[in-house]
Amino acid sequence: MIEKDLALELKAINQKISNIMQQRLDKCGLTLGLLYLLKIIENNPGVNQKELAKEMRLTQGAVSISIRRLMELHLLDKQPLEEDLRHHRLVITDRGKEIVCSYEKYLEELIKDIFAGFTPAELEKLYKFAGRINGNLKNILEKLTEE
Repeated sequence: MIEKDLALELKAINQKISNIMQQRLDKCGLTLGLLYLLKIIENNPGVNQKELAKEMRLTQGAVSISIRRLMELHLLDKQPLEEDLRHHRLVITDRGKEIVCSYEKYLEELIKDIFAGFTPAELEKLYKFAGRINGNLKNILEKLTEE
């Protein structure tokens, strides 16, 4: 059954990409989840833990552990709010910004390497097929949430 073989191939591709990305992050002591958290903080300056937990659909405790780890790595800092010293806003350190920037550059190169040897026409077809697969997956998820 070609559909099953294709699904397994897509899964293998996803796992290989994740492994490659994680190997790069291991050098910094990060996980993909921690990097994602840093990106959310970068894109939402002044965000607090409660807002992050809601955004990421995690418990405040889980977010707290991740924030503590990022602070131990000197990638994140807490600054008290001037209007209420009991509350803090999260700020990415210069080192954190450097790591995010470096990783984004690495990701651009990785993407080029992944698609090396493909013609623009092949990439366009692949893009359309991937979009259709994502559309089907979206429909499946919607049906599951309706149940």
